[in-house]
Amino acid sequence: MTGTVTTRGAHLEALRRIGHIPVLIVGGGINGMGTFRDLSLQGVDCILVEQGDFCSGASRAPSRMIHGGLKYLETGEFRLVRESAAERNRLLCNAAHYVSPLEMIIPIHSWFGGVVPALRKFLRMPAKITERGALVIKLGLWLYDLYGALNRVMPRHRMISRQDILREIPDLDPSLKIAASYYDAWITSPERLVVELALDGMAANPDNIALNHLRFSGVKGNQVELQDAQSGEFFSLTCDVLVNAAGAWIDRVNASTSASRRMIGGTKGSHLMLDLPALAETLHGRMIYFEADGGRICILSNFMGNVLLGSTDIPVDDPDGVICDDDEVDYLLGAFRRLFPQVPVDRSNIFFSYAGVRPLPANDMSDPGAVSRDHSMPELPPEGERQFPIFSLVGGKWTTFRAFSAEATDEILGRLGKRRLSSTVDVPIGGGAGLSQAAAPTEKLLSAIMSDHGLSRHRAYQLVTRYGVRAKFLAQVLADGETVLASLPEFSQEEIAFICETELVLHAEDFLFGRTSVFLERPLDHAALNELVDAIGSVRSWDDAHRVTELERLIERYRKTHRMVVSERQNRRPQFL
Repeated sequence: MTGTVTTRGAHLEALRRIGHIPVLIVGGGINGMGTFRDLSLQGVDCILVEQGDFCSGASRAPSRMIHGGLKYLETGEFRLVRESAAERNRLLCNAAHYVSPLEMIIPIHSWFGGVVPALRKFLRMPAKITERGALVIKLGLWLYDLYGALNRVMPRHRMISRQDILREIPDLDPSLKIAASYYDAWITSPERLVVELALDGMAANPDNIALNHLRFSGVKGNQVELQDAQSGEFFSLTCDVLVNAAGAWIDRVNASTSASRRMIGGTKGSHLMLDLPALAETLHGRMIYFEADGGRICILSNFMGNVLLGSTDIPVDDPDGVICDDDEVDYLLGAFRRLFPQVPVDRSNIFFSYAGVRPLPANDMSDPGAVSRDHSMPELPPEGERQFPIFSLVGGKWTTFRAFSAEATDEILGRLGKRRLSSTVDVPIGGGAGLSQAAAPTEKLLSAIMSDHGLSRHRAYQLVTRYGVRAKFLAQVLADGETVLASLPEFSQEEIAFICETELVLHAEDFLFGRTSVFLERPLDHAALNELVDAIGSVRSWDDAHRVTELERLIERYRKTHRMVVSERQNRRPQFL
């Protein structure tokens, strides 16, 4: 999005000429893309392929938290907490256009609950915490503040009396004893951040390619085979190192190389989006971090004027086609009702649901929540005709992706006999360059866009919120005028065209779910989806049949993946299945 357009066709033509690449990365989620950018910054030639769209697996299904891992203190993962807190603070600086501080509220229903199990866990003895009292939480938050002290960018925790918290959030369960407040962070658009990492990597090393809808088909002899999902064309090449960043599909990718080994024991996390505007307003941008049945931690927050509720933690063997099923819906709504007993809620309030499979390490634990969220990179050495090693990126989480990517990059550089040229610790991501949590840089950017391109303050702010400093390039295109969509007034035809042409959008799904967050901001009806397809179709020169197919893909995705029925009837609100 810098004004340089590299088309999908140009990438495919380059692939036809490439016989060998030092590093091939399979998987376009946050771990794979973070590694792609880091390697590109070190001058390493590499290719990243993703069978779907970028950020289409677990990376697109988070609780949208960037956090230091308060709950990891319970399992004694102090190194992970330290790393998470430091990486959270770095993301607040390096991706200030998408990552912002978030106040977390913990309702507490006892004074001394969980003391004995917490002590047993600390001593690495078997225990399960089903209730956390004020004493345990106070101690945990004190330790959490210590781990977040490096490059501190947010306030320390505080305890809030029952009277004060019920005054601030009057709908909370009145049986609580006290509450706690601390700060973590949240991310508005993880989908866009992954795309920006891809653009950054290709800008840093113009010979590198990150391409979606390109399948890894397997290894034959020492040759890697790739297939274009659109045309079916096959590409063959060799590599020095293969990085398996396929997330929950890591074991399948390894099996396709004849290197079968169980590495993944994934768990499903599901979320609901609830149309409860009054409650969302009461939350004032805060997130409630609360206990559900059995002591499992859930979250509830104001996301773009709606309520985001999650999540579950259920072991799954097959990552394909996961949805938020009926048991999970009942579990989450039940947890909501206990937290806000006076707020009426049922399935009619659901306007979107999503689920993803966390790529956790294989394990035999009965409690999924006790499985480590740390990361590792097991190696499958060369075997038989395959002369290259395979490194699998197992585990990890959104907050620590940069550190994980740096570890992977350092290992790969060593294998290639190269040295690191620069650190990514302080490197801004995409549109975050020059921005910060302070208002001044954003105000300067808004003023420049308004004065240079004649856009209104509202429109300039809308673009900066979506794209950060990259909004300057888009504003140049929009200066000659815009045609706003009638059913999707958040966007103009010109904006959609620019994003499609510069961000490798192949399908309408790619734009809606991978380049925006509007699908979480409000219910989208049939008219909005149809108009979006027409706008993209005008850019891509789709005929009527292709447009019908793209619209059907969107509607089927809503139904099959997100359990929403989008009816063609005029003004019909999407219904949760």
